[in-house]
Amino acid sequence: MPTHRALRIGTDCSGMEAPVQALRNLNVKFVQAFSCDIDPAAQATIKANFPHGTMYTDITTRDNAETPSVDIYVAGFPCQPFSSAGKKGGFEDSLGRGQIFFYVLDYLQKKSPKVFVLENVKMLQHLKKGRYFAAIQEALHKLDKYNISTKILETKEHGIPHNRARTYIVGIRKDVDRGTFDFPKPIPCAPLSLFLEPRPKVSRESLVRALPPASQGNARKVVVLAKRKLRREGSDPLDDFVVDCDSTPRFSKTKLGVSPCITCGRKQGHWLTSRGRRMYKTEMMRLQGMDPTNFKVVVSDLKLGHQLGNTMSVNVLERLFIELLPAAGLVHGPLRDRWADGSAVKALASSRSVRFAKRFVAMGKYA
Repeated sequence: MPTHRALRIGTDCSGMEAPVQALRNLNVKFVQAFSCDIDPAAQATIKANFPHGTMYTDITTRDNAETPSVDIYVAGFPCQPFSSAGKKGGFEDSLGRGQIFFYVLDYLQKKSPKVFVLENVKMLQHLKKGRYFAAIQEALHKLDKYNISTKILETKEHGIPHNRARTYIVGIRKDVDRGTFDFPKPIPCAPLSLFLEPRPKVSRESLVRALPPASQGNARKVVVLAKRKLRREGSDPLDDFVVDCDSTPRFSKTKLGVSPCITCGRKQGHWLTSRGRRMYKTEMMRLQGMDPTNFKVVVSDLKLGHQLGNTMSVNVLERLFIELLPAAGLVHGPLRDRWADGSAVKALASSRSVRFAKRFVAMGKYA
């Protein structure tokens, strides 16, 4: 897709660089001006897999006046202070994570990128009766530079069977806004089986009896109770049910054909009843819209799982950019929607291989 020039992108709280992956998938020319993440493991992942300019290690100590200017700025500022799974400390979070937004705001004030995308959990809009979200919105509008749109986007409504609702805040600088932006419309979700490695060639009985090891006591109990409930309801446990086995028995969810949300606390992977095991990291990557065959593992298996729980969904960002970049005059003409035409899922499905998945896990063990 031709552009005026290579677009410059910068990211904060960069994680697995989902925005960069999305631009790559769209075949948009770009230059990565900077990344920033305080986690050494995330820094290692970025350096191994993505082109980057300056690598910042702490947004709170960076001088934004000296930080490179960009066309596209993306930040997934820490969600834990606002998450329903956390302590909901908001701006008063004891670890200071709630304050990261104001450093993001400072970058927008000083560098005025043409567009920005901010991402956080769905709960951001409701915590403290919406007080925190209202403060964020007010601060962004006070910049008086951007037309701002906000919507909750759900990963499973954009082609991937993953229950992951996130708040997206999009800004287009007023002097470049063509007035055409709208959030991407929902599309049908592909079958979960296309994201999972092939079923093992073992007996039905062995799959039905499979459980997490006794050393994982809570997970084992949750899976036992989930299977018992499925049998009681007349369901076949060898259908594609996914059990949130690292939750408590009281709050655990079992979903058919769709993954419960992959979070940092689920870094070991949900339980797949049809496979008799936890998810492989390759499957978790596909459920975030990432192709594991194009990825170099340089961190441990658990750290990779943590990163996958933190990252934005590539499919959502890709479809968002399809609407956003033309609306800001950053590309000429329409961009191809690989998720709507099915080619993205077809490409991910072609990467399925138990042999590769096991080799991928081994790479993480020795990183």
